[in-house]
Amino acid sequence: MARLVREGDRAFTIDTARPIAVEVCAANIVRFRVAGKAESAAASYFDRRTWPAVSNPVVCDASSLGTDELALRLHGEPQHLELCNPQNVAWLRVELPVGSDGANNRIRLHLEGEQHFYGMGQGGSFDRLATGRRLWNCHVNHADGSDIAIPLLVSTAGYALFFDNSSLARLEAGDSDSTTWLDYAWEEGAVDVYFLAGDGMRGALETAADLLGRAPMPPRWSLGYLQSTRHFESADELSRLPATFRDKRLPCDAIFLLSSYGKAIGWNQGVGSLDWDPGLVPDSEALLAALRAQQFHAITHEYPVLRRDSPLYAEAAANGFLLDFAYPDTAEKNRTPTTYMTGQRFIDFSQPAARTWWWAQHRDLVRAGVDGWWLDGGEGPPAEAMLAGGTGATLHNRYDLLRYGAFADGETQDRADSRPFLLCRSGGAGMQRFGAGTWTGDIDNTFATLEAQIALGLNVGMSGVPYWGTDIGGYYPTTPASGELFVRWFQFGAFCPLFRAHGRVWRERLPWAYGDEIEAICRRYLELRYRLVPYTYTLAWQAHQRGLPLMRALVLNHPSDPRTWQMRSEYLWGDDILVAPVTREGATHWPVYLPEGRWYDFWTHEVHEGPGGITVESPLERLPLFVRAGSIVPMGPVVQHLSGPSAHEMTLLTYPAAAASFTLYDDDGVTNAYRRGEHALTDFECVSAPSALQCRIGASRGAAKVVPSERTYTFQIHAAVAPRRARLRGDGLLPQGRDGGPQSWWHDDAFLFVRLGRGPAEVVLEW
Repeated sequence: MARLVREGDRAFTIDTARPIAVEVCAANIVRFRVAGKAESAAASYFDRRTWPAVSNPVVCDASSLGTDELALRLHGEPQHLELCNPQNVAWLRVELPVGSDGANNRIRLHLEGEQHFYGMGQGGSFDRLATGRRLWNCHVNHADGSDIAIPLLVSTAGYALFFDNSSLARLEAGDSDSTTWLDYAWEEGAVDVYFLAGDGMRGALETAADLLGRAPMPPRWSLGYLQSTRHFESADELSRLPATFRDKRLPCDAIFLLSSYGKAIGWNQGVGSLDWDPGLVPDSEALLAALRAQQFHAITHEYPVLRRDSPLYAEAAANGFLLDFAYPDTAEKNRTPTTYMTGQRFIDFSQPAARTWWWAQHRDLVRAGVDGWWLDGGEGPPAEAMLAGGTGATLHNRYDLLRYGAFADGETQDRADSRPFLLCRSGGAGMQRFGAGTWTGDIDNTFATLEAQIALGLNVGMSGVPYWGTDIGGYYPTTPASGELFVRWFQFGAFCPLFRAHGRVWRERLPWAYGDEIEAICRRYLELRYRLVPYTYTLAWQAHQRGLPLMRALVLNHPSDPRTWQMRSEYLWGDDILVAPVTREGATHWPVYLPEGRWYDFWTHEVHEGPGGITVESPLERLPLFVRAGSIVPMGPVVQHLSGPSAHEMTLLTYPAAAASFTLYDDDGVTNAYRRGEHALTDFECVSAPSALQCRIGASRGAAKVVPSERTYTFQIHAAVAPRRARLRGDGLLPQGRDGGPQSWWHDDAFLFVRLGRGPAEVVLEW
């Protein structure tokens, strides 16, 4: 009969045929280790083995242990370990091994009650229940997206599991005798299973962020529109691109520059080179200075490989920084004279010296003013490859994380007060802590592919990675260029954390590529994206503080609603805006499910009651958007870029309910001063009473200097009729009329506007 044996204040052993070490890492985190064929430290995603003190003692007897936030119990025949909530109600049961054979690398988890699961990285189905999931980073061209293995599983019951093992693994599900189970099986080493308790799914994600790391605040400009490019015909074409955005008044913040491939001219002298191509960029300092003068940021592209004719190859080889494994010669397969990856050798990022050396090669780019890094490839060497830190079998899924660490450490050393920006095709558990975001890779330009993107983004967000996007329009031109597909994808992209267009024929991925009508629609969504930056930037703060994604599956906010469990076609932007992308060709009407509550159509202002389904008109220019009653959505003015201070004019789009509130986040948008407390929070409230509304702008808390001193606030309140009067707290009646001065009110169609000036201020509106 197995029993719990105390080994220390928070360390225990389950005394069974194969002893299992148990550690209480925090009041809401318990780790238990299951040994496999052999120990392998390289298979762990992190080396953390020290934890903050647990405030209350861990209670333990021979069959159970518990904290204020979770409990574990040994129970039953055959014996199993129950993982329980604070009320001691079991969430799931873990089968204990019945023999001493260490070759059985499998854990079976029996579920208690109906549960649905999300996360597990990018790839596979939306709801992970009853579907298999292979955890092995890979990129298959023309698929729905790259596969990124992140073994974090989040349950609708309000807990999560993290399987700390980076070797090839599989999650499979099944049932028998009315019992539903999940099997986690892995190839190499031991596995540490972390049981993460939380107050609901949102709390579980916050606990996961405690374990895996929190995303830093991104540079504010990275939440703007990002225009990717590929190969240019001339230096003149490159210089015209940013000028065209400014001339056309199409907001944009960054230009991505792809590598040269053979005779196709990009920013450098080929994959594996960090030197500018003199044909396209005869003067790199002049190019980057010109981009900065137009308020654009430059991001360069690279792979984690070197080719034999690279100037860096000989030094890397001499230092032992390259793997013996190289990309095979695929020229015959592709029927082309050369291929850009032929013979490229992986850099061995498992060596600290190699990581330091590789970053050092980027210092000229840093000094020149490159602002971020487009890290392509990186899915990792094959299982049979040998790295200094271990085999390809154990390091494959961690490989790109080691690369990100090189860039994060280098940025900290050379640009200590700047925020890193990494756009990565691959990834892994905890990538967010390096400032890394991802995109879905080289996908087709079809409506079916567009439709598939939504679920991928939602699960990446529930895997702890808040910054995600796609190649707007699709990468491969598998179908004829379509303005309809591009604009539908563009509308979706405006509500993705990373808003970026790219494609193999990249000139078809420009907002003006399809004529005036499509350009005008793109401008509308660019302007909406930029107006929403105060709201979106606050969502970035929530990601940093609480581990919440910006793009939120309905199930995250409504886990008890069965209709959200499989809802992969729409999502919430933050908590207040519901987004239902149109993903079918020729659609002019679109079905939308509205969860519990009252929802307002963003465009028509029509009100709908949830839960329930509706069908709305969706002409080409309209993305179905709904705002939750009880919301205050801060919006700024239309701007062409996000350099400089945050918005001076703030409109508080308000949809009243019994109470509506929002806390706005501000910082300088550029530096790491926010980590030192140089940020501010401003509360907005709108409370309903019989025949009255009370609206308040609170005093900013924190570093007031990051809030523009001249900022003014205007409530824009959904109201069918005008009030009788408006009383400003402490100053009498508020003047009526749009031209009534810095503090005034007026009614226009469906909205009541209340201009309150700089704040803090409070107004009572009476009907």
